[in-house]
Amino acid sequence: MTPDRLHDMMEEGRALIAERLGIRARSFAKAVRRAGRLLPAPARQAADYLLELERRLEHPKLAQKVDPAPAEHALATFKAQLRSIEPGKRQAQTRAILGAEIGFRIAVVLAVFIAVLVWRGIV
Repeated sequence: MTPDRLHDMMEEGRALIAERLGIRARSFAKAVRRAGRLLPAPARQAADYLLELERRLEHPKLAQKVDPAPAEHALATFKAQLRSIEPGKRQAQTRAILGAEIGFRIAVVLAVFIAVLVWRGIV
């Protein structure tokens, strides 16, 4: 495996993180770090393997002993896990929770207001 091929694989992974999770970064390592727990566990493990492989390829003797098959498998696992993530689902869920929280708070304020009106004998 050549460092150029690994760089292409990591660039592909970085682009997939940007597409699926909306996390922009200049490198694959930074993208994985920023994504953190948003990445499924198998995707994190595959990303860790690719990052470890990058460190091994920097050493000339270790680079000769690297087998490309596990790297290809790690990339395939990473891609499969990220493709299962729907791009806007997390943001939509966050908006829905925020809307529900605002609605609940408004209901509590109205209930307290009506209780005060009843207590004062206005209603």
